[in-house]
Amino acid sequence: MVAEPISADEFKKRLAQLCLSSKSAVLPRRQRDRQIILKSVALCFQKTRSYTEQQVNDVLLGWIDQVGFSFQTDHAALRRFLVDEGYLERSDTGESYWLSVVLSAGLFAADVEEVHPELVLIEARSAAHAKKALYQRRSAD
Repeated sequence: MVAEPISADEFKKRLAQLCLSSKSAVLPRRQRDRQIILKSVALCFQKTRSYTEQQVNDVLLGWIDQVGFSFQTDHAALRRFLVDEGYLERSDTGESYWLSVVLSAGLFAADVEEVHPELVLIEARSAAHAKKALYQRRSAD
């Protein structure tokens, strides 16, 4: 049985849940969740650009700081995951990296390409704070 492609709505919901949960030592074991995390990293790269290793590291460190702060993984491990899972390709010499053209074909709906992971978390945090404030107001009454 082939699973349905991950829609933008599912992507956003699960990304927020995975990234705002308690600290995790590794990326999720569940394959669908793992792909959501890796795709959220891949969305930080420009599709037509080639990157040096240092530039890739800079993008990954930014993702870890803004989105993946709940995962206790470093940029080097994350870079290996992206290459191993086919999200990033690299030259034989390791001097340049680029997004794969067969990037998770069929796994994600086309609208996922328009998602901005850092905005998803900003919105999720805001919604959580609003919910907490409402709960506190109701408890005080």
